[in-house]
Amino acid sequence: MTLSIPLFVLVSLVLRSAATCGNASDAVPFYEAHFDQPFTDNFYSTDPRAAFVGTAARVFTSQELSTVPFFHLFDGTINDSFYTTSTFERDLALANGYVVGGPDTFIYPTQICGSIPFFRLYDSALTEHFYTTNAAVQASMLASGGWADEGVAGYVLDANVCA
Repeated sequence: MTLSIPLFVLVSLVLRSAATCGNASDAVPFYEAHFDQPFTDNFYSTDPRAAFVGTAARVFTSQELSTVPFFHLFDGTINDSFYTTSTFERDLALANGYVVGGPDTFIYPTQICGSIPFFRLYDSALTEHFYTTNAAVQASMLASGGWADEGVAGYVLDANVCA
């Protein structure tokens, strides 16, 4: 059996995609770094000098269609980098000792335009957040104990897919 999709449906999908998606070729690597000394912190940046672990995802450095700010906050007392798309969470973190941690990036708030989930985990004993696009890594960390699932921080572009 052959499935045929009417041309007007295909054109509609292409136009809708172009009208709602950021330009994927504008997305840049979002590097992951892990610091053990003098403190422990998982840190993410568009600066290639931060690529101690590798590329976690691709993000935008300026506002693109359908994207929202991905706020980066840092608490130097507990050495934790925190990322969120929520202005409520951002403001709560700022009220509780976090400071603006660097330039914000931009990601999708929902899973559109070929984006994938950027999972957020938290270990209260380490006072440490961790982010990954890899569901197997997320599951392994949750199974290892200590880490709590904080859901999806937002939706990013796959680091392994070129625009």
